[in-house]
Amino acid sequence: MDSATVSSKFQVVIPRKARDVLGLKAGDKLIFDYRDGVVAILARPADFVEFMRGLGSEVWKEINVSQYLRGERET
Repeated sequence: MDSATVSSKFQVVIPRKARDVLGLKAGDKLIFDYRDGVVAILARPADFVEFMRGLGSEVWKEINVSQYLRGERET
């Protein structure tokens, strides 16, 4: 586990391991996600459409999509 110190200007140096894991380089943007008192830092993707591709796909694994859409259109 790494740690960092917050400066008087509220700046921190991102530890090398975190930079490597996120693939960060100078000038990259970050996203902060806040959930239940935890802050997750993510590298901002260059293409959000590509980043979101497949999100929620596990929901549709057991469902016949064509049949589902047909049923929705009939209602």
